[in-house]
Amino acid sequence: MDQSLFLGILILIGALVVLKFIVTRLFKLVLLAILIGFSVFLFVGMSGCAYITPLVNDFNIVPLDQEIALGNNIAQSIAQEMKISDNAGMNGIVKAIGQELVNVLPRRDFDYKFYVVEDAAPNAFTIPGGSIYVHTGLLNFVDSPDELAGVIAHEVGHAYERHPAKSISRAYGLQYIGQMLSAKGDPGAIQQMAASLAGKGLLTKYGRSDEYEADSIGYYLTRRTHYESHGLVRFLEKLAKLSSGGGSIPFFQSHPPTPDRIARLKALAHASISVDPSASRL
Repeated sequence: MDQSLFLGILILIGALVVLKFIVTRLFKLVLLAILIGFSVFLFVGMSGCAYITPLVNDFNIVPLDQEIALGNNIAQSIAQEMKISDNAGMNGIVKAIGQELVNVLPRRDFDYKFYVVEDAAPNAFTIPGGSIYVHTGLLNFVDSPDELAGVIAHEVGHAYERHPAKSISRAYGLQYIGQMLSAKGDPGAIQQMAASLAGKGLLTKYGRSDEYEADSIGYYLTRRTHYESHGLVRFLEKLAKLSSGGGSIPFFQSHPPTPDRIARLKALAHASISVDPSASRL
């Protein structure tokens, strides 16, 4: 290891130790800001962009308990703003498929919940804390349980990798820390923050690397159940045909339909492997 890099890491470790014993919130925020700035400078300067990009993509400052609290408040807002379907058949299908997929996860950070909402658009989305919503339009659009399972597995992948929390972290950074410190113990403040996050659309828009992760995890989840693993590919290809006619597809506003995503999924399906390469992630 480069001596300068090693020295920088030692400095960061020492600063983190000091941070642990600082009681004043303001000093904590100031020191944390310095640490983040120094970390970016250190890794960009010493390692280059090829190493910093994964660090940025996985950057997450939202504690698990706060993610769950935010998700509960966002779920309340969704229940007020969208119509939760009371169709027993649709709800039964979505919940059954969702639980089958969740059951093969090696760990569960959340109590995963699945809902059907009345919306004609063929779409689905995930909020912090493991709640997943499927539009009635999606249920009417898919041609098989395999396609539906592929989409739901993709959304479970987002929740599993905590992509909503990472999206908040990338967008807000230290501002989020300050807000949460101020909101600690104040349910009203947390609810207001949740509404703000949902209103800005941060919870349903992910980067390309997030989509790749969710695709890969979804693929292996369907492989570990009885669903055909190419269901998501068929779904994306059907939507791509619709969008080629010039229409606006809501699913593509939050899930970019890049050809390389479909190509990657097909490559996974054709790869000759005896052990899932995602095992280290899962």
